[in-house]
Amino acid sequence: MLKYFRLGCGLLFLSGLTACSSFSQLSQTHPVQPEPQILNIANPIVDTVQHQVAIRRISDILTQEQLNDEQQAELYFRRGLLLDELGLMHLAYFDMMQALEHKPDLSEAYNMLGIYYVRQEEFGRAYESFDSVLELTPDHEYAYFNRAIALYYGERAQLSYKDFESFYNINPTDPYRVIWWYFAEYQESPEMALSRLKQRAGKLDKNAWGYKIIQLFTGEIQALELQQLAAKLSHDEQGLNEKLCEAYFYIAKNYQMSNFNEAAEYYFKAALSTHIYQFVEFRYAQTELKRMAAWQQPAS
Repeated sequence: MLKYFRLGCGLLFLSGLTACSSFSQLSQTHPVQPEPQILNIANPIVDTVQHQVAIRRISDILTQEQLNDEQQAELYFRRGLLLDELGLMHLAYFDMMQALEHKPDLSEAYNMLGIYYVRQEEFGRAYESFDSVLELTPDHEYAYFNRAIALYYGERAQLSYKDFESFYNINPTDPYRVIWWYFAEYQESPEMALSRLKQRAGKLDKNAWGYKIIQLFTGEIQALELQQLAAKLSHDEQGLNEKLCEAYFYIAKNYQMSNFNEAAEYYFKAALSTHIYQFVEFRYAQTELKRMAAWQQPAS
């Protein structure tokens, strides 16, 4: 998916589960909680050696006093990205703050800070960070996307439309731009959102993996089919884990939007089991689970 940042795979409780019905069937004829089915086809082992070595080398270089501010900013930023890709988002946050101390106009660091604040549900600070990115780099397309996501999760979905539209218009052939805009519009009107989803999908490559995800939301394929396609279209374990991270997240969103919350929770957790930390789907699977847990808390 979208890797800006877009984000190996352990699987949950696998054997003996029955296949899910399609979204359209579930919502129209079987309003019961579907039983998830997850394929046991991924590798839970994540190789982090290269990242760890790179982090150590950057840390060693940062101890050299002859570095100027711009060099230090670049190194803190690069180490922060590596830490983020290992799932160490709080350590990554500190490095991004250090990078900005040395280079206050480093727009990419503001972008990463904004993503961090969204995940912490500090939406005001997230908006400020993405605004800073766009002030410094007006053509930074992913700042529009990330600000739109912040507005979406900040319960301001209608305000996100303009940013989603700006992001979409830069590349209308990217199916993920269509999917996330659909999520925002769904908050206003599911019928309108579905109609626009189908309209925008008509411009896409129908053989692309992202288009298959869209077919999940239009009811043209089932959850199990999407997982099988992930396996079929992947050429190595890393690619498989990445596609499964996406598949699980969007399957979860599909169930959530049909109020099948137990199934949605199951698949959000499956997305986290992939450890593809830098993918949007991994990042916001965590957010979705936190929000679902909050909804389930009894009123005090």
